[in-house]
Amino acid sequence: MPSTPADTRKQMAAHLQQLTARINSEGYAIPFIPADPSTGEPSLAYTVGLHVRQGYELAVSGLDYETSCSVLHSLVERLLEQQAPPAPAMEVKGAAGGGYSLRLRQADSALPFILVRTVYRRNPPVWQAVWPDREGRFPGDAACTLSAGAQLPL
Repeated sequence: MPSTPADTRKQMAAHLQQLTARINSEGYAIPFIPADPSTGEPSLAYTVGLHVRQGYELAVSGLDYETSCSVLHSLVERLLEQQAPPAPAMEVKGAAGGGYSLRLRQADSALPFILVRTVYRRNPPVWQAVWPDREGRFPGDAACTLSAGAQLPL
């Protein structure tokens, strides 16, 4: 197993310290992994720390950094207002810009959420917020115009 250079370990430790500080001050943090143009894999953003208070984390894929953060913050607020835990195919109205709803689905794998495991050493449930096309149709709905690779199925 190759060793990690000392400066890389220091950078990782500093990043985790910043992440933990944000979780402590705001209740959760949102790491963002940009899209990979070489593979075509879409971006990923998710909460870290929300499960301590709410019992779950949230994720979204295929959006830019600003939109991802806005959507996740809005979704957290809406779910807290509704006082209802996420459920399969639950639609959260107005959580996306332009009055669009988001549809929730439970992520199948904990693998993409490495920072949750790194900080907490556990795999809480993660709910993916799936966004619709311009006509409000979600992936899997008849006539949805989004490409299959627009959102990473988690």
